[in-house]
Amino acid sequence: MIKIILLVLLSELFMAVGHILFKKTTNALGIFNLRRLQTHILFLKEVLMRPMIWVGFMSMAVGLVIWLVALAQGDLSLVFPIGSLQYILILFSAHIFLNEKIDKMKSLGTLLVVLGITLIAVS
Repeated sequence: MIKIILLVLLSELFMAVGHILFKKTTNALGIFNLRRLQTHILFLKEVLMRPMIWVGFMSMAVGLVIWLVALAQGDLSLVFPIGSLQYILILFSAHIFLNEKIDKMKSLGTLLVVLGITLIAVS
């Protein structure tokens, strides 16, 4: 079971890195008014020209492969709830790398996720 938990954690780490890279890249583009199809296309073109988006895609692809290995070796009823750790990784990563605030409600929600994961892992 420890091996499966480590695989899921590694997978979620790669996925979180991808999400942070996506957010940092799109933040750097500025604000697009996405009400017309032309601006959607322009936004997509701008995003896909950024190297960090591709690094994010690769990070998420590695995370997906590791996730598939974890699924092949463990029960979905264990692997999937442990995958919820991604919410926690994203919360702290966004705080560290994007200067997002962690308020009381986010802290409480994170605590509840940890409690739920713990209950499932020990059952």
